[in-house]
Amino acid sequence: MVDTGILEDLDAVDEAAREVVPSVVLRYRESGVLTWALMHRIEAEVLDELEATGAHPLAALSMIRSSPVWGYPRDDRPASFGNASAVPAIFLQIERAWKRVH
Repeated sequence: MVDTGILEDLDAVDEAAREVVPSVVLRYRESGVLTWALMHRIEAEVLDELEATGAHPLAALSMIRSSPVWGYPRDDRPASFGNASAVPAIFLQIERAWKRVH
């Protein structure tokens, strides 16, 4: 049985991230290319802002972030998910916002 409280927390943090991501992405609109390093920087800023509100459990924040286990680079190559079968929710939101700005 799935704990509906966890799902509600996840939905809430995902929605909150959708509200925060565009403003953070806009801070970097002059960068031109969304690199892996920039993707991780934006992710950290978004998660810091969400955590600072105190409105979301840390477990829910952890569920939308990238995990080192996934092995996403942190260098200056352009970010691309290619044929990835799974992508962290926060990365998808950042990529979508980036495309709207650029």
